[in-house]
Amino acid sequence: MVTDTAKEIELISDSLELYAERHGDIAPRVYMRFFELNLEAAALMEYSDEYMRGRMFASVLELFLSDEHLDPGGYLAWELENHIKAYSTTTAMYESLFQSMRDVFEKDLGAEWRPEWQHAWASRIARIMQQVAQF
Repeated sequence: MVTDTAKEIELISDSLELYAERHGDIAPRVYMRFFELNLEAAALMEYSDEYMRGRMFASVLELFLSDEHLDPGGYLAWELENHIKAYSTTTAMYESLFQSMRDVFEKDLGAEWRPEWQHAWASRIARIMQQVAQF
């Protein structure tokens, strides 16, 4: 039996695969949109290079493709603790980052962007944001 979470992860994976086939690497487009949506985040990440942004984006994708990082005391909790204290990130930055991901998918995939993908992304974002909001 496929759980709701497993189905969401499968749908998110499918959307990422189609995006990669059609447009290549999504990360640069997401960061561009992210910095448009959140000028504070753009200033905070001003000195980050492409390599660092790629690593950060890979970590973000892991949150969407696996539940293991969402457990109490897991990677997400560590990441939030580290970024909020050490780098002064805010919950609004996470919201903007996730919004930028949806924006890029919707714009670039157009008619190929499926409602079930939208629902899967929204559900995972809500789950992740519940934990982000606790910090």
